[in-house]
Amino acid sequence: MIISISISDAVIHEAKKRGLPIEEFVGQLIDRGMESTTSAPALLKAIERIRRLRSMSIEPAQDGSSQNAS
Repeated sequence: MIISISISDAVIHEAKKRGLPIEEFVGQLIDRGMESTTSAPALLKAIERIRRLRSMSIEPAQDGSSQNAS
């Protein structure tokens, strides 16, 4: 699979500092991230909860008042 992403200059600099091709360095970062989440079920649950909360977020009222006011 090929995925195109934009990466920061800091990531490019770190890859060069380690003597790694950028693709390999980014791949290692992704792998480490996946390993850390699969080894921590509580973290996976927290991430999923954050995603659900974000998808359910309520936009502020246009007049600036709270929509939850009674």
